[in-house]
Amino acid sequence: MQLSDPALQPEAVTAFLATAPPFDRLGPAALAELATAGRVAFYLNGEVIAEATATEPFVCCIQRGGVVMVRPTGEPGSEPGEARLQDALGEGECFGVAGALPGCPAGCRILAAADTFLVRLPGVAFAAIAARNPAVTAFFDACLTQSRCVLPEGTEADPADRPDGDYLFTRLAGEVASRGIVAVARGTDLRGTARIMEEAAVGSVLVREGSGSVIGIVTDRDLRRAVAQGLGLGAPVETLMSAPVAALDAATSCFEALSRMTEAGIRHLLVTGDGEPVGMVTANDLLLAHGRSPMALMRAIRRAGDAVDLAALCRRTGPLAAALAARGATAATVGGLLTMTAQAVLARLLELLVRRFGPPPARWCLLALGAAGRRELLPGLGLDLVVVADDGDDDIIGRAMETYCHTVLPVLAGHLADFGLGGAHLAGPVFLSGLTAFLRTGPEFAHLEARMVAGDSGLGEGVRARLLHSRPDRDALRACLAAQLLNPAPLGIHQGKLVERDGSFAAVFDIAARGTQPIVTMARLAGLLAGIQENGTANRLAALGRLERLPPEVARNAEDAFAFFQRERLMARLSGLTGDPDVVARPSALSARRRQEYRAAFGAVEALRQALGTGLGAGEGAP
Repeated sequence: MQLSDPALQPEAVTAFLATAPPFDRLGPAALAELATAGRVAFYLNGEVIAEATATEPFVCCIQRGGVVMVRPTGEPGSEPGEARLQDALGEGECFGVAGALPGCPAGCRILAAADTFLVRLPGVAFAAIAARNPAVTAFFDACLTQSRCVLPEGTEADPADRPDGDYLFTRLAGEVASRGIVAVARGTDLRGTARIMEEAAVGSVLVREGSGSVIGIVTDRDLRRAVAQGLGLGAPVETLMSAPVAALDAATSCFEALSRMTEAGIRHLLVTGDGEPVGMVTANDLLLAHGRSPMALMRAIRRAGDAVDLAALCRRTGPLAAALAARGATAATVGGLLTMTAQAVLARLLELLVRRFGPPPARWCLLALGAAGRRELLPGLGLDLVVVADDGDDDIIGRAMETYCHTVLPVLAGHLADFGLGGAHLAGPVFLSGLTAFLRTGPEFAHLEARMVAGDSGLGEGVRARLLHSRPDRDALRACLAAQLLNPAPLGIHQGKLVERDGSFAAVFDIAARGTQPIVTMARLAGLLAGIQENGTANRLAALGRLERLPPEVARNAEDAFAFFQRERLMARLSGLTGDPDVVARPSALSARRRQEYRAAFGAVEALRQALGTGLGAGEGAP
């Protein structure tokens, strides 16, 4: 009588793989193919699953228990056979042996960390499935964003089906921009320019050199101004054009495009693809396509009659943020919306306070620090603000301004608390003459992320000038970055706990402290060393990649990791959980897919740390 092989359990393997990412996205036929080739294996706690010298490729999925991967240290003074923890995996996670999976540590000894059941898939069978389902391999390469690992190909909702109210936040500028470019050559007179605009039915034309390069833009508003000023229609177009032309990439969100127009006071943007002009987008294009625009909320805030009206309007931002997130908007988009809303609230609130207390004795403005300064605000974070004033170096005006602020700022703080924007810190006044020193003394130079959000626009120009010229001493920046680089990122989540690279475990962890904040700080310090002027973490990482201060793949993965951690924080804050929403109190409750995302995100943070450490050791960024 022939006994059945206890390792061959196709039904059990199929049932398990159907719940384990990325195999949970496979169809029945592919699952059956894997189940036929797969085997169930059992290992006792501490038993070797694979040696570092293994040559037979296979993929293992942990059905129950867990594994650790260790590597001999080989360091001077280490004991023979002494090993260093390289990774730890738990139930629902997968690992490869002998190169069967991308990204798995090579040369590691793999041990059972508990009594463990595995589903072993031969490398050949896995490769055959992966060849027909590229998303399977991509899952193990990088799984940090929804666009990469949540929706299978072909299942994303058609943009046309999305509600008009979410349009600005879920569509790209390139999708609504006009196709093609209407342009005139340098030297064309204004009469000819107006005729071309009329024939093409456009509100602007670009001005090109004979070589084809774009040197300026003329809008219908410019032509009306020329007529009003009596400028002759025979004048060349370059006498009227604006230069340089404001441009943005086609992959920029419509919300960001409209934000740039609002901040710059313009209504036309050149849209580029791969650095080349591909079309134009106007404020009307965005708002008409958008339909019922959330920008109406900003308009209502600007028209609010009193603090009671402002409080009611602020209560609408939470549901709006939740609706946008539910429709697929990124944390960056939601953060931009919340920052813009807070900016509108502050501007209107200052107007109401001046009406109540009278004008301040000196020009003043509010700077947002921290997340709001980077436009990375999340629900419930509150605002970190500082009042900047220009006393003209007059002691009498300075003392009067201090008295005014000591009266007004507590009232401002009270209103912000009522609005759900309670400030983490509300300081001031900092006088313009001392602003540079203030900016340089922030923790890890965080004050340099300041951004004007309300107040005297003329003073704002002086503030921006000081921001651009307040870069700290290079040695101080390098020392600060070196200190930040001493802290390795976690490995991932194993057996319901966060596992550190030194082998220690934590039952709970803070997403901001272990995920978001290290990326923010490293990007800020490395960006300052490189002379990068862009604000915002993602912008800084992208700039570091463009300038080759980081390997492009490291920069991209760090951007994805930052977006992932921000998304996790956003969803936790929108869920209404009690306690600190940044603290993951039950890592064991995370799905296998999210554990894999956390592992990849932490790996990207560690790669960023090591890349910056290599550059710092080589003296990168020195003049």
